[in-house]
This record gives sequence, structure tokens and C-alpha cells, in this order.
Amino acid sequence: MMRKSFLNSKHFVISFLFLILVTTDGFGQKFILLQKGSNQKSRLKFEIGEEFTYKSTTYDFFVTDIIIDIRNDIIILSENILQPKDITAVYVKHKDPRNATLKNLSFLGMGAGLIFFTGGIINSLYHYGDLSQTPNSLGLSAGLFGAGYLFSKLQYKEFKHQGKNKIQLVILYGD
Repeated sequence: MMRKSFLNSKHFVISFLFLILVTTDGFGQKFILLQKGSNQKSRLKFEIGEEFTYKSTTYDFFVTDIIIDIRNDIIILSENILQPKDITAVYVKHKDPRNATLKNLSFLGMGAGLIFFTGGIINSLYHYGDLSQTPNSLGLSAGLFGAGYLFSKLQYKEFKHQGKNKIQLVILYGD
């Protein structure tokens, strides 16, 4: 007696169709793209399920919401529906990768100032037995610490939707 091959059976066809229907959403990718001019290095991407903090034309303060879906011309959030033209600014302090570099650079400057000042104190105590030479290292250490603090304030906080800055809704392989 001959057995039917699994590839020729009805079960395979039904299983294959079910697999295609279940995984079709996995092939599509939808996201919000923030870009300054034509510079591709400054692109920021917000995907479905992420927090989106924005300021709109109707509100003069930032609102945080979660992205539920992205369509061709609207952004569906858990509490609101937006069009890109209604967004005036997006809060990007925690999203922008350039902020990590600025944060590290600011910690480096502040740490260098603190270490230089501590080294001046230790050197003054070791060589002279008192803190008489500490003011000599105070200027440079305060300058390093101040430069680090200024770098910490240079972080990118918001993306303003004006001029060459654009907000795009991107749907790849989607419906």
C-alpha cells in the first residue's frame, strides 16, 4: 500500500495558507522618520509601540503617547490621532544617539576637573603638608568642570518641524 506524501496532502496546503495569513504583518514595517534636511546621519526613527512625545498646533506643551499604528497620512496614538502637519515639535532627548556622545564628553570633562582638583589637593598635602598650593590647580579644574557642564547642556532636546526639518510616515511592504 502506498502512503500519501505530506507535501501532496491537503494538510500541507491548509498549513501553508494559515502560515502566510498569520505572518503577513511581520513582513511590513511602519515608522515615523524625523530628518533634518538631506542629512541622513540625523535621522530618528519611531516605530509602532514606542513612546512618542510631541507638541502639536492645538497644545503648547508636550504630550507623551504610544504609537499604535501608522497609516499613509495619519499617526494613530493610544489617546489621539495626528497628521504630521499638526506636529510642531518632537521631544528627542532620550532618542537621539548624538546625545550619548555629548553626555559621555560632558562626564569626561567634569571627571577630569574633579580628578585634577583632587590631584592638586593630594600633591599640596604631600609636598607642603597643608593646602597652600591648592588654589594653583583650582582655575584649570574649574575650567574643565565648567566645560563638561556646558557640554551637558548642549544635548538635542527637541526636533522642531519647520524649515528643512521634515516628518515622514514610512510604510514598507505594507497594506
